[in-house]
Amino acid sequence: MEFVTKEVLASCMELLLDAVFLVNRGGTLVYVSPACEAILGYSSQELMGRSMIDFVAKEDRERTIEESKLVMAGRARIGFENRYIHKDGHYVHIMWSARWSEEHGLRIGVARDVSARKRAEALQRATYSISEAAHDAADIRSLCKAVHDTLGSLFPIEAIVVATCDADVRAWDKAYQYRESAEVPLVDWAQAAQLSTQATDAQVPLWRLIDTVPGDTSANAPARIHAVPLSLDGHVEAARHALAILPMHTARRAVGTLMIYGPVRALQAEAAQRLLAFVCDQTALAIERKQLIDDLYNAARFDELTGLPNRRTFSEYAGDVVRRAQRTNGKLALLFADVDGFKDVNDSLGHAAGDMVLKEIGRRMQVGVTDCGFAARHAGDEFVAIVQDAEMVDRIDFALTRLRAEIEQVIAVDGAQVAVRVSFGVAVFPDDGESMSELIRVADQRMYANKAARKSGGASFLERLL
Repeated sequence: MEFVTKEVLASCMELLLDAVFLVNRGGTLVYVSPACEAILGYSSQELMGRSMIDFVAKEDRERTIEESKLVMAGRARIGFENRYIHKDGHYVHIMWSARWSEEHGLRIGVARDVSARKRAEALQRATYSISEAAHDAADIRSLCKAVHDTLGSLFPIEAIVVATCDADVRAWDKAYQYRESAEVPLVDWAQAAQLSTQATDAQVPLWRLIDTVPGDTSANAPARIHAVPLSLDGHVEAARHALAILPMHTARRAVGTLMIYGPVRALQAEAAQRLLAFVCDQTALAIERKQLIDDLYNAARFDELTGLPNRRTFSEYAGDVVRRAQRTNGKLALLFADVDGFKDVNDSLGHAAGDMVLKEIGRRMQVGVTDCGFAARHAGDEFVAIVQDAEMVDRIDFALTRLRAEIEQVIAVDGAQVAVRVSFGVAVFPDDGESMSELIRVADQRMYANKAARKSGGASFLERLL
């Protein structure tokens, strides 16, 4: 058989779709086949003489070094996968076959680009991950964290913000924020909300190049951020970074925006844009579902008008409080309040005005016991509160006088001044009862006795002051 020359082998190397790397003991690339340029964007000359680990995604470097040690110890390896950073900035998924040549002191590796397979797997993983998070996450922030983890495995992300919006009033809320380091520039929240509104109104992604303008160093002023519009069709230096503002919509409404900051070429790639669009759609559906679940939960446990816990929630919480007091020989007081003559407000000013009065009374009731307990709407114009502070319970008459003074301040409603009068009943655990049902019964009786006593005195309990 005719001897195969080095020139023939070199010619064969140029035809390979996989890339061949030769790496010395120090981790320096001493040979790279031409196929590498199609995979990583770098020519052979650009790579040779440089440390191979510098091109590995930083999250994968530690395990790549450990894999290299195994190969150099004489263990041939097949199927190891890690990520490299393309010259344009995006991730490239590589599967390796490698062995160590002791004779030449070189690690021989054959690299295959498996990015297409990884993208398909990423779509499946993103669907599952986001769906699972939508089901398991305790709140929207936890859901957004799961979305961040999913995206972080797909792109080099240096900052991410998820903003949710109230579609009716276009009020924005920062649901989640991550910043890799203090050196990463970040637009302020007012500017982020403005960009989110623009992207949502246009229903298309917005792209911005981020420029940092140093502040006045003598005055120690912070750096200023400029967000310059970016066209994805134009050429941008690989080292530049961009902010992508991606609107999230469902068939029903606008849900929010996903804002990602990273290498412009990584986010600019067509495959990246497809993945981001897919993740946005899935995330929007997941956030909407989570918001609907939260709405249903709140509707079941909180009063829609006042926002206070409803009767059911109060009963559950109060029962726990009483059982805790029984175990610890503690004290607590139950306050039962009823608005005197509330029907007159509805009859004279209308039900909308009556709702405003109830909302304000509920707010004042909660403020009055915030430091020592909690309040709830019991039913109609009745409110209840638990006072858990032992010292306050011992001085409950003083606490009740202060609370009554707070609640009975005049309320302005549609140009009218409404003077509120409230009747109270108080029951103390364990003096007046050792169960919540006993305490409510006693407090209710004392409230009606208080109402009757005040009424017999000829006082006006609810007046419209012109």
